[in-house]
Amino acid sequence: MLNKDKIQIMSRCAMYEKGQGKDDLAINRYFQGDYVRLNTLKTLIGVTIGFVMCLGLYLVLKAEYYMENIVGMDFLAFGKSILKYYVIVLIIFAVISILFYGWKYADTQKRVRWYYKDLQSLDEINEGSDKKNLTEDNK
Repeated sequence: MLNKDKIQIMSRCAMYEKGQGKDDLAINRYFQGDYVRLNTLKTLIGVTIGFVMCLGLYLVLKAEYYMENIVGMDFLAFGKSILKYYVIVLIIFAVISILFYGWKYADTQKRVRWYYKDLQSLDEINEGSDKKNLTEDNK
């Protein structure tokens, strides 16, 4: 006999697993600190690559100015100013990344918790039907 509750729970679990559950269950494999650190590191690597590309573009655009004034330039001050901007950009993106991925992990945990509750209730329904079948078989 078909159990309506069991079918609804199984359908909900299957839809979750095929949709957003793929990403959620992959995120759930990590501890929160590890997940946030890994994705913050990825963000900082991307920011570093982007900063270097923007710096290169800036230097190409201002190449004529720097070629004319290269003799009198203070390279140490120029390097310090670039490093200062790089650190500021890195800190801003690190803070945003930590906040975003911490929020994303917490949000994922809520959905995964509901999924595991559905699986647990499905298990309880299966155990109840197994006990019922055993008592009917013994009669």
